[in-house]
Amino acid sequence: MSLNKNNFYFYFLLFFTVLSQAQEKEEVKKDSSKVEALDEVVVKGESNVMSVSKKLFTVGTIKRRDIENVAGNNLADVLFNKLNITVTPDASNGRSTVSLFGLDGQYVKILIDGIPVTSDNGVGNNIDITQINLDDVERVEIVEGSMGVLYGDNAVAGVINIITKRGLKSDGWEIQLSLQEETVGNEFELFNQGRHIQSIRATNQVNEKLSYAFGISRNNFAGFYNDFRGPDYVNIQNGIVSNDTLRGTEWNPKDQITVSANTDFNLGIHNVFYKLQYFNEDLDIYNRMVNGRFVNGMLNPTALDQNYNTNRWVSNLNVSGPLNGETLYNFSFSYQNQKRQYQEYIYNIFEQQTESVEVDNLSQSSEVWYSKAFVNKIIPKSNFFDLQLGYEFTNQTGFDAIATGDYSSDVVENTITNYELFSIVELQPFKRLSLNPGARFTYSTQFDSNLIWSLSSTYDFTENLKLKAVVGSAFRAPNFEELFFYFVDANHNVRGNPDLQPEDGISVFVNLKDRYKIAKEGVLTSNFTFFHINLNDAISSIISEDEDGRILFTQDNIAYSKRFGFTLDNNFFYKNWNIGFGGTYLGTKNVIDASEENNIDYLWGLNLQSSLAYKIDKWNTTVSAQLKYTGRTQGLFNDADGEQFVGETEAFTWLNASINSKISDKLAVTLGARNLLDVVNINTASSAGAHSSSTTTSQLIGNGRSYFLKLLYNINI
Repeated sequence: MSLNKNNFYFYFLLFFTVLSQAQEKEEVKKDSSKVEALDEVVVKGESNVMSVSKKLFTVGTIKRRDIENVAGNNLADVLFNKLNITVTPDASNGRSTVSLFGLDGQYVKILIDGIPVTSDNGVGNNIDITQINLDDVERVEIVEGSMGVLYGDNAVAGVINIITKRGLKSDGWEIQLSLQEETVGNEFELFNQGRHIQSIRATNQVNEKLSYAFGISRNNFAGFYNDFRGPDYVNIQNGIVSNDTLRGTEWNPKDQITVSANTDFNLGIHNVFYKLQYFNEDLDIYNRMVNGRFVNGMLNPTALDQNYNTNRWVSNLNVSGPLNGETLYNFSFSYQNQKRQYQEYIYNIFEQQTESVEVDNLSQSSEVWYSKAFVNKIIPKSNFFDLQLGYEFTNQTGFDAIATGDYSSDVVENTITNYELFSIVELQPFKRLSLNPGARFTYSTQFDSNLIWSLSSTYDFTENLKLKAVVGSAFRAPNFEELFFYFVDANHNVRGNPDLQPEDGISVFVNLKDRYKIAKEGVLTSNFTFFHINLNDAISSIISEDEDGRILFTQDNIAYSKRFGFTLDNNFFYKNWNIGFGGTYLGTKNVIDASEENNIDYLWGLNLQSSLAYKIDKWNTTVSAQLKYTGRTQGLFNDADGEQFVGETEAFTWLNASINSKISDKLAVTLGARNLLDVVNINTASSAGAHSSSTTTSQLIGNGRSYFLKLLYNINI
């Protein structure tokens, strides 16, 4: 259902070889992957590249060199080892989403250059992070804590902001070609098994005021077989088909292509940045069951398979500069469009091709118009008082549905429009103390008007010892899928609930950071964070009946949900060593029925993370490893009879290691392994309820120990 993989790979490899041999100039430029240190930005909430402010919040940064050390192609590759973040993969549909502090992707907002990303489910939330390519990314910023005043609803657990590269350090062209081959567990063939990635990116720094870049990347994941036999397998016994359910793959294959272009230029004292991106994903889902039909007396088996093809266009514009004197403005505009086509097709196993298409529907469509602007430094030359004012506008129109037969006419298009005004005040009564109250007023065509508020404070005990505290609204509005999803046919009845109400509550984050000097060249940075999140009217999946008496799977507001815990994160730098170690102790409490609150205790879990990197200067090589322990997690659920039970997912440990070497100014090689401890499945167990017994199921979490090799070739002209 996708382009010819063999031809694409052959032409790319040919182009890679010819272009690398054609390089004649020997001038040496600075490594463009080096990233300058983040500045303490003046604009609250944004810098010149829409970066989240380090002044108001604690910001963790994944720099370009960190991405290259682990051969990260998409966001999932680099977030797997971050403390407090859990990447949850779904082998059936290929999606991987993030959770932060035990809150799933609905509570984490993902931005590109400060603009929310459109997805299947909404705007900015529950994003499939395998669809976010990192080839043109300068850094990834992770902000923990509720940021509703700056970034609106659903930024409850935190924000992940992806910053695009801008230009070069000197005039001229830079062309980067990369080729990456990766096993999937112990499975690898040049075209039909494993993971195969090719990319090319060109950047031209015309002069100090103008640069532009463009590139294309392809990520082909051939699936994870894991003892399954692939799409062309059929079990024949005594001349007839015997279904042993071994057809297909454990992890479904998908092919992704990302094409992007951007330009960055200065018009006098004003900066304009424009980014255009196209994304395509082709996902096949193979049916385990085979139809053992006979045609003209001959066995001719087929299978009814599925295909999802997603196309997304993103057009982002940002303009910034001084408005009057010290007063600065920042304006963003975005148009995003995503469509997902769904097919059911009959696959002829002997002929190894599609025989006919039975269903061909547009199953998801989303069109988003977005704009945000703000001004700050409204009170110039004041050391005591400053003010930031802004607005945000979002209009989303679309649907998310799979309906066939008599139900196909029930699919309707819906629209949600949000109008929002926000303000942040900076008060500095003393040199060491800063207070930042903020508020956002939101009006939605779907819900009642709401007020989101926050109060952040910073106190500098010394130059190295700093205290930050943020308290504010924990506001989350239902996303498009929760409100309007529609999957109804003879065998399914899954619908959204348009009567859902937003969640609201209180979020508290307190961070203490200190920096110690150890010996002559050693530095230890320690961060201790306390957090508490209390959500009222939390949205959860429920089972009920529809108007026709059919079992209905839908969403509803439950009583409340709480998160409480502590995090200690340390980084030690000594000469060429960089060592990180930290841990989080997290308690969760979900109350489905407020009358049973006294019977519910916090369910606790421990997560640990460690990283190690050593640079060998003589060889210009960095050796790194990341170790993460995800402790046992528990949750409270209701069974079909309304009885509560505790579900538990067992602990697991993830270990990655890699070697990144700059062989020359032109060629870099990264060799490594993911999931060295070979984690594939973990057990999920539920305790016995009044009407049910204890059960244990297996959850697919990884595709085994995998090895990768990446070649990156730089051409400077």
